[in-house]
Amino acid sequence: MNNSAQDIQGTWTFFKYMALIVGTVLLALTGLLIYVRGFGNEKPELYEAAWTAHGWLFPIYVVATFALAQKLKWSLPKTVLVMIAGTVPLMSFIAERNVAKEINVAKEIADIS
Repeated sequence: MNNSAQDIQGTWTFFKYMALIVGTVLLALTGLLIYVRGFGNEKPELYEAAWTAHGWLFPIYVVATFALAQKLKWSLPKTVLVMIAGTVPLMSFIAERNVAKEINVAKEIADIS
């Protein structure tokens, strides 16, 4: 497996965008859920479609996480924790920032090798 800095960068970019997209959509949908259920408002027309879209985005986030975990040789518990971060509002943002720090170190090591 080639783990050059460029190879890691491509996988990282895929993960980063998926983490930001899934986190943003989940945060917006959580706010919408509070609006509908918490305040007894009517469901907007696209309510179910929005949750379905998130249901399709999350598996892509899981694939992005798995691909990055393979490149960085993460343990199974760490991989699963980063995957689960996509199910909790705001956690994918936190996970993405923590992984960003690790990516910078991994890219430096790959450049040295």
